[in-house]
Amino acid sequence: MADQNSQSADSLWRSTAKPLKDFAALSVDVETDLLIVGAGYTGLSTALHAVDAIKDIVVVDQAQPGWGCSGRNGGQVHPQWKSDLAILETLYPGKQFKIFIETLGASVQLVFDLIEKYQIQCHALRNGSIIAGKGKRAIRYLTEWSQFWTDTGENIRLLDKKVTSKLIGTSHYDLSMCDQRGGSLQPLSYSRGLARACKEQGITIFGNTRACKISRSEGGWKVSTPGGSIRCKRLVLATNGYTDDLWPGLSRTIIPVASMLTATCSLPEDLAGALLPQRQPVAEYARVPAYYRIDESNRLVFGWRGTLSGGIGSLDTTHLRSKAVGLFPQISSTDWEFDWAGYVGITPDQRPMLLKLSDHAYAGLGYNGRGVPMATMMGQQLALALTDQSTAIPIGPLRSIPLHSFYPVGVSTRIISGHLHDFFDSRYEKN
Repeated sequence: MADQNSQSADSLWRSTAKPLKDFAALSVDVETDLLIVGAGYTGLSTALHAVDAIKDIVVVDQAQPGWGCSGRNGGQVHPQWKSDLAILETLYPGKQFKIFIETLGASVQLVFDLIEKYQIQCHALRNGSIIAGKGKRAIRYLTEWSQFWTDTGENIRLLDKKVTSKLIGTSHYDLSMCDQRGGSLQPLSYSRGLARACKEQGITIFGNTRACKISRSEGGWKVSTPGGSIRCKRLVLATNGYTDDLWPGLSRTIIPVASMLTATCSLPEDLAGALLPQRQPVAEYARVPAYYRIDESNRLVFGWRGTLSGGIGSLDTTHLRSKAVGLFPQISSTDWEFDWAGYVGITPDQRPMLLKLSDHAYAGLGYNGRGVPMATMMGQQLALALTDQSTAIPIGPLRSIPLHSFYPVGVSTRIISGHLHDFFDSRYEKN
């Protein structure tokens, strides 16, 4: 299980998020139609999408809304999935592929629709998103996907090295793809905005309420917490990278991998403008990808891997800052102000999972670094499943990852080999 005590008190998002009064802890026994465990994007989106059909909804979180990776990510909203096109076509054969492709675009639209509908103040900016890469593998990926999106009618631009360098402010990449559907936001403010919307819709949220045990109850389920129990007819577990042993075997369906972030002090206007003049968020196509953007206060927000074992460790972001300066030597004398980290839920095949755990019990998790749009979309899908409607994301059974207890070894191997491949790819020079 991922370390639950890893929220950095001085994270950029906590320091700048739209305030929200803490939700009180559960202190009595209650009954509800639907109980959702986890007040991140998945849980809060599920509640908002289910509220018209299910009138009595309770959400509990061991901390407060957005405490997990929903309040710790880079705030990037990408329509682009990480898998190669051919691999994705294999994972979603036949009609499933078209449905999943449509879901990618719809998930981004859903984020910005919810922001507009509930007037969420989260510095949302929809000016496109960039995937950039270096080497033969990246060139192939970006070329194939840009052609695919263009053929489907999307507004995609494939940018050569010269244009990419001007758009991003570094000459490191060979090629990039700009997708006008994407954008960025302040992730914790977005979480809190969803929570505020839930409260306005009559949804009950209990903070600082850890779900400790699930048991069968007459007509449904009983979830025990330190302050009281909750009996419910329907149950959703929305804990993703912070999934524990609450439901037997669920934590073994994903691999929690730390993603670290660091942020500079506010950069001078001319320097910030030279880095990312149009303010699109950038994610690398690489085996160990970095991601970054300039926020509304001209800070460079830069994210990359955690420790080689996949954990957070001592929150040492020296390797992030070194990589950032390697890409942008012009910030070498800049002061850094914030460091923080969170756990991303990774699945072996890089597919998001909508799981049926039992009768009227579901889980949604496994967003593979695309959690802002996909976790939001998962909430919509879970609401459909709860009301016996068809879903765009296939509903599957719980399947544990073989040898899951050894995942730190696998993560270390993946990161180290990924660094080696990325190193040799970076030495490629296009003829």
